[in-house]
Amino acid sequence: MKQIFLITMLNVTLSATLSLVVWPQTSKQSDKQVGGKPNGNAGVAQELMQLEHAWSAAYLKHDAITVARILADDYVGIDGRAMFSNKTEEMEEAKAPLPGTPLPERSVLDETISDMQVRVYGKAAIVTGLSTEKVQFKGKESIVRYRRTTVYIKRQGRWQCVSFHASRIIEPPK
Repeated sequence: MKQIFLITMLNVTLSATLSLVVWPQTSKQSDKQVGGKPNGNAGVAQELMQLEHAWSAAYLKHDAITVARILADDYVGIDGRAMFSNKTEEMEEAKAPLPGTPLPERSVLDETISDMQVRVYGKAAIVTGLSTEKVQFKGKESIVRYRRTTVYIKRQGRWQCVSFHASRIIEPPK
């Protein structure tokens, strides 16, 4: 539990630091990508949004190799269930169940990522968005929605995801 708290605080601290320290240096430039508005970083924003979609598709197709390529070795994530994960665990979860083994209790059947916004700060970037997942839990299908934040760092010429956090959207009772 302490480790999850520390990782959550790391995510919050990293996002806040990037926003407060880097933003004043870049706020006068016109190449910051926010929403879908074209500007000097439009290519970077497009690349990062494509990575978000590629990660989702790889997970659904059980393509652990693509997941491994997108995630940095020091990746840390907290999903919408408040479950902590690292790169190895994400790759393992992306793999298809072995033939003859029972299906997992929970599985994601489909995912749509929308409302993405990208903020680029040199070799760091933050992507926010909305995930809508069709999940199966204990044999029952349902739709769940999450707000998501993904932090990317550009290393050795390519963008890698170093952190992910999702917060489940709880719909009020009707």
